[in-house]
Amino acid sequence: MNKICLPVIAMLLASPVAAQPVEAEISEKSAREDVFPQSEIAFRGDVVAWPQVEISNLDGFRPVRMDIYAPRDRSKARPAVLWIHGGGWSRGDARTSGAYANWPAVLASLAARGFVVASLDYRLSGEAKFPAQIQDVNAAIRHLRSQAGALGIDPSRVYLWGGSAGGHLASLAALTCGAGEYDPQPSTGRLSRSQINALKGSKAPPVDDCVQGAALWYGVFDLEHVPSVNVAGLLGCDPAACRDVARAASPLYRIGKNVPPMLLIHGTKDETVEVSQSKTMTAALRNVGAKAELLLIPDVDHGLTGNSPQITRDANLLALGRTFAFFESLAAGR
Repeated sequence: MNKICLPVIAMLLASPVAAQPVEAEISEKSAREDVFPQSEIAFRGDVVAWPQVEISNLDGFRPVRMDIYAPRDRSKARPAVLWIHGGGWSRGDARTSGAYANWPAVLASLAARGFVVASLDYRLSGEAKFPAQIQDVNAAIRHLRSQAGALGIDPSRVYLWGGSAGGHLASLAALTCGAGEYDPQPSTGRLSRSQINALKGSKAPPVDDCVQGAALWYGVFDLEHVPSVNVAGLLGCDPAACRDVARAASPLYRIGKNVPPMLLIHGTKDETVEVSQSKTMTAALRNVGAKAELLLIPDVDHGLTGNSPQITRDANLLALGRTFAFFESLAAGR
C-alpha cells in the first residue's frame, strides 16, 4: 500500500498549489469590542431573547453577562424586571431556579405579559468576594436604564426579583440604592490604557440604580444569624468574627427611608434558610411604614419543595402567580 501512495504524494508535492488569499479586516489600533453576531431566540407569546449580553468587563474577571427577554413589539416603554438567581452565592446561574424544569420559559412568560425581563449571571463567591455580587447587580440595573431606549424599557419602573442568595442581593440593592460603597467597578476590560486614563478624569453622573419594587423568595436578610459556610465564603470571614461586615451586608440592618414595596415568600418548613428570616424582615419593613407583603406557604422546604410532586407544583405555581400579580400591580401604579 505504501508503494502505491508514495508516488501520488510525490506528485502532489511537486505540483504548484494555487495560493489562497488571506483576508481579514484590520483596525488601526488594537480591537477589543466583542463583534460576535448577537443571536435572537424566539419564545412563545411573541417574545424574543438575547442570550449572554455583556454588561460589564472587568480586568481579571470573566465578562459579566445576562439574558434579556422582551416583547417583540417595542413601540412603547415597558416596565423591567431583573431576576437574580440563588445558590448560596457560590453556584447557580441565570437559567435555573429551584424545581422549575424550564426557567427561561418562565421568564419569557413574564415578558409576554408586557415586561422586559433580564436574568443576571453575577460573579460567584469563588470568583470574587462581597461586594462584587451587589456591584454586579447594580451594574445590571444601570445597564437596563442606559439601554432603555433600545430595549423598550420605562426607566421609572424597574423591579428586582431574587431567590435565596438572590433574594439577599435583590433586597440589599433595593435598600441601598445610591450607596457609593456598592457602585459597580469601572468596566475597563475592553478599553485601552489611554481610554482608561481618560475615564478616570470623567465626571459624568452615574446612571440611577434605584428600583421601584422587589419580590424576594426565601431570602437571606440577616447574615449574622445564618448557619451556613456560604456566608463565610461570600464575606471572606467568619460572620462571628466580623460582625460589622456581616451587618453591613445584611438587608435587615440597611432599612431606611423611602423603601420600595416588597413581596416576601417563604416555605414554613425551610431547613436551609429559616422562615424567621422573612418574618423578621417583613416586620422591620412594616415598622418604618414600608409596604411589605408576606406569603408563607405551608409544608414546603427551601426552593418551595414539598414531600410530594403535587405539593411542590402547587407551591411553586402559587408563588409564581402571586409574584406576577405583584409586578403587574406595581406596573399599573396600584
